Amino acid sequence: MSVAQTSHVRMTEIRPGDLVFIDCFLGLIPAKVTGYATWGHIKVLVTAERPGYRRGEHTTVTPSHCIPRAHVRVRSGHERIFGAWTFDGLPDEFQPRWA
Repeated sequence: MSVAQTSHVRMTEIRPGDLVFIDCFLGLIPAKVTGYATWGHIKVLVTAERPGYRRGEHTTVTPSHCIPRAHVRVRSGHERIFGAWTFDGLPDEFQPRWA
């Protein structure tokens, strides 16, 4: 007799004040969520100097380009993004596709 295994997927809920990475073509940029903008964009504060970004700069990103820091692992020098997350206070129509 075999026992069926169930998978419990835990969704992370991101709130203003949480630390995230901005996913862009230059790599992952450290940032902090500060709120929500129009059309479902996330307001963030850049927390490190990177090419094209300055520490203290305010910008907006789409929810699919805003990754919680806890969902990034580095293995053999490569960054891996895993799991799923949602944004507290963001309307359902703007949540990431996997939410």
